[in-house]
Amino acid sequence: MIYVQMKNRVKLEMGQALQLGQAAQLIGPEAAAKLPLPCPDRQGIWKLTALQVAQALRAYWPEEAVTFLGSDVCYIHRVKALHRDLTRPLRTAAAFLILLLGGALGLCWFHADVDMPRAQLAVYEALTGKTPADPRLITWPYAAGVALGVAVFYALPSRKATTPLEVKLTEYQEDMEKTEGRDID
Repeated sequence: MIYVQMKNRVKLEMGQALQLGQAAQLIGPEAAAKLPLPCPDRQGIWKLTALQVAQALRAYWPEEAVTFLGSDVCYIHRVKALHRDLTRPLRTAAAFLILLLGGALGLCWFHADVDMPRAQLAVYEALTGKTPADPRLITWPYAAGVALGVAVFYALPSRKATTPLEVKLTEYQEDMEKTEGRDID
C-alpha cells in the first residue's frame, strides 16, 4: 500500500528534474520518493494531478494499491535559477512607503470630512470639563493609537493567529495558480 498526500505547490528551477518526493509526502517504498515525474522544462505554473502520480506509481509498482489523501493537485512553479534579487529591499521599501502615504492621506481626508479635530475637542471637553490648551495634545496620541492599532492588527499577530493579510495573500496565490496553471502534457 502506498499513501500519497500531494503538496499545494513546489518551486522548481529550470533544468531540475521533478521527483515524487518533492511534490508529495509518501508512506510506502523508499524508492518512491525518487520516482521521476513529468514536468515541462519551460517557465510557468504547471498542474500535476493525482492521476498522473498514480500512473507513474503504477508503472513501477503495479501490485501496490495507491491511496491519495488531501488535495488532488500540486502546482509546480518552474522558475529561472533562484538567485538573490538585489532590488527586492528597495522595492519593498518603496511599496511600504506608498502604502504608508496612501493610508495616511486616506485617514487625513476622512478626518477632514467628519471634522475630527472638533469631535475630539468635544469629547475631551465632555470628559474633563475643560478646553485643552493645544489641540495637538489630543491629536498626536490619537494618531499614534491608530498607527499602533493598524500595526498590531496586520503585522504583529500572536503566534497562533493568522492575520487577514496572510489570508488574502493565500487566496490570491490559490486564485493565481488556478488561473495560470497549465496541464502537464
